[in-house]
Amino acid sequence: LTGCVVADLDSSNFRHPPYAHTIQKPGQLGHTDVAQRTKDLYGCGLDKNIAPDDFSRNQLRPGETSEGHTKRISRLESCMQNKGYILQDFDKCGPLKAPTGKCN
Repeated sequence: LTGCVVADLDSSNFRHPPYAHTIQKPGQLGHTDVAQRTKDLYGCGLDKNIAPDDFSRNQLRPGETSEGHTKRISRLESCMQNKGYILQDFDKCGPLKAPTGKCN
């Protein structure tokens, strides 16, 4: 036998919660008010036709340039930070099958 063996090659190790779940209030990690966060996301410019759980930070709108996309996401994230939210990395949440409890 030659080569390397990967003991834990499970694609579900790499599925993370939706991006919106990484947006949390300090002191309320994992217990952020989801209804208020949804209202705030829409108030900060999230398209009302997109459910927060379906929002992908990296998805361009039809006809949107990369520059326009970067500006739109920057405005949305800055607005959420101005409302007191912190933007966590996905690794703070953990994969869906082993969540850290810091995201909801």
